[in-house]
Amino acid sequence: MKRLIFIQLFVFYAHLSWAKAPLLHQLSLHAENLTSENCESLSLELNEKLTHVKALDLKEIFNSLGSREFSQKLWDSKQALHQRIQQLHQEMNYSADCARSLRPIFRHIRLLEDLSEEYQARNNLGLAVSSSAFSMKNPQVHKAPGFETIELSQDLESGDLLLTRGNAFTSAAIASLGEEDTQFSHLSLVYKDEKNKFWTIEAHIEVGSIVRPLEAHIKDSNFRTMVLRFEDQKLAARAAKFAFETVKKASETTGNINYDFGFDMDEDQNLFCSEIVSWSFSKVSDNQIQVPLIKNRVLMRKSSFVNDLEINIQESFIPADLEIDPRFKIIAEWRDANRVNDSHEKDAILQAMYRWVDDFGYRMINGSSRKSKFYKHIVWYMRRIPLLKNYVKEKLPLNMSRKLIGFFGVLDSVGEWLQIRLQPANKQTIEARGIPLLPEEKYQFLNDLRLADLKLKKQRLHKMFRP
Repeated sequence: MKRLIFIQLFVFYAHLSWAKAPLLHQLSLHAENLTSENCESLSLELNEKLTHVKALDLKEIFNSLGSREFSQKLWDSKQALHQRIQQLHQEMNYSADCARSLRPIFRHIRLLEDLSEEYQARNNLGLAVSSSAFSMKNPQVHKAPGFETIELSQDLESGDLLLTRGNAFTSAAIASLGEEDTQFSHLSLVYKDEKNKFWTIEAHIEVGSIVRPLEAHIKDSNFRTMVLRFEDQKLAARAAKFAFETVKKASETTGNINYDFGFDMDEDQNLFCSEIVSWSFSKVSDNQIQVPLIKNRVLMRKSSFVNDLEINIQESFIPADLEIDPRFKIIAEWRDANRVNDSHEKDAILQAMYRWVDDFGYRMINGSSRKSKFYKHIVWYMRRIPLLKNYVKEKLPLNMSRKLIGFFGVLDSVGEWLQIRLQPANKQTIEARGIPLLPEEKYQFLNDLRLADLKLKKQRLHKMFRP
């Protein structure tokens, strides 16, 4: 009996100590103490703490520890957490519920990394920011143990995956399309040919599935890039070869494989970006390897918004699902510290829109903005007129419905209207305290805009997006 009481007291004080530990130490303890039994509860508690980190606390950390060292320690903690889930997976103790509880943890850590590196760049703390993850000897590329000398422009392997983030509002929408918000919107498969030339196989809304030289991918100027490598490199290389040859042949004969706007993994006549990976891995493994390990429950929230985008499946593959897939090793990661603030603003806007859909029943009103009308009534027809289609064929696929293109126009218009108003407030906050508005602060500002617009006789936001 005494022994039982002692054990209970030990667990209680250990948990109390964990809860009061400094942020970095708490992240370290989370990875060390994570088990199949406590995964959800421990992650929920850590998520709550990370959600309420204050700007002044961050500035104190940056000034005492140094933002560069803080960023490196965050990367190390992320690596440790990923190694722990690999161990749980190998022990057959990694559940879907555990995996899902870890999604926000990775998101919060990455946000802190972003803020830290942005702070370095803004204050000129010895950080000359490169605009590409692929520039040689780039000091902003964090590298996993064992990959310290890797150069992304020359040391990739067939089957490697590039998890990236674009700079459009549609990218922000895709990044948070699933049950949890994420910071990634696109996934590309790398192929290295017999002449050691690098290619990417990827699907884009505008053109469908394509193969293109790695240099063309780099010119997309993504905000962030993560490189992942599958545990069975030979199988991954076969998947890359299959995808490269199949997609290339289609483009050269019948035309690009259409983009799958429905995100439906049960059919492969059309493909979305992540689906190229799941499709190719499944094909070369006789359906034995299913990617991702844990699918995303797409309709868990904002279902009306998702349905308006013509997506009606229950589960699918959102790019960031690979971050919680222990079969893929994170070998490198980079973000553009000079532009990441813009990415955060777009994230905040789409996440606010999604909250308004769930909390207040908001819907996009098709054809309610000039851009929506232009897309729906002019561009859609131009794509079908022989003399005019070449002007828009890189912007609009033939299998995109008029209704869907109209909604994309509304999405852009609402996003632009909100960001024009958010940017000055965010800039003023940066000037005042050195750190931008944090996610909940951005939401409060955007929600105040929503409430103010409701009171106007001539509403702007609610003309395009309303209950």
